[in-house]
Amino acid sequence: MAKKILLVDDDPGVHLITVPILSKAGYNVVSAKNGEQALHLALNERPHLILMDVIMPGIKGRDLCRKIKAYDVLKDIAVVFLTAKDSEDDIQAEIQAGGLTHLTKPVNPTELLQTISGIIGK
Repeated sequence: MAKKILLVDDDPGVHLITVPILSKAGYNVVSAKNGEQALHLALNERPHLILMDVIMPGIKGRDLCRKIKAYDVLKDIAVVFLTAKDSEDDIQAEIQAGGLTHLTKPVNPTELLQTISGIIGK
């Protein structure tokens, strides 16, 4: 059974680029365009990994990560931040919010797949 990834980003272009890369690699991808939708999908779909932007309307990525980690049924889901914000302070804030690691946009497809595979396998 394919591993499930929840992609959370308000930019449709990110979905257009990232979903095919992940699908072609054999992952089942569920998409959300904001934090509220992502929290609902995380609770209903129970993904193996969440790939999330930081700057989004409504719930910001770091706050969403904290909310996800507060649920017993979701706290063990790996969260990888995928964002253009890549200062040391930004990355530290993502880790403190519960993120496992950080990828900088635009992400290299090989790096994306290697990172995901290293965390949840194929």
